[in-house]
Amino acid sequence: MTELEKFIEEMKEKYGDLVIAQKRTCGEEIPAQIPKPLKELYTSYESLEFPFGVINSPKDALETSNSGEPFKSEGWFCFGFDRYFSFWICSYQPDDEGLWITSWDHESDCEIEGAYASLVEFLKDMEEEYQEDQED
Repeated sequence: MTELEKFIEEMKEKYGDLVIAQKRTCGEEIPAQIPKPLKELYTSYESLEFPFGVINSPKDALETSNSGEPFKSEGWFCFGFDRYFSFWICSYQPDDEGLWITSWDHESDCEIEGAYASLVEFLKDMEEEYQEDQED
């Protein structure tokens, strides 16, 4: 079982029916435009829903990434969102520290920079933020 599969199973145990993992249909090719850190995800899953966010299907993610700004012009792949105000994005190339993934608030004036090296690391942090918000 991969780290991603373990994480999804943990989330299912913790949140039950609030986690929806849509398995990928056999035989469908993964588009070449999917960034490397998301290949494992899209090899096994079409989409995922958590209480703390949604990972879009490859088709929807590609549409958003190819037409939405600043994703298209700045080289970011938008693969999901946190159900509030932030997009989940992945670079097509890692930065100097090997970071690919981050969340980006569309109302923020901040420059977009990678903050995570792996999808699971990112999702764990998003779940932790969600838990902290629930406690407030």
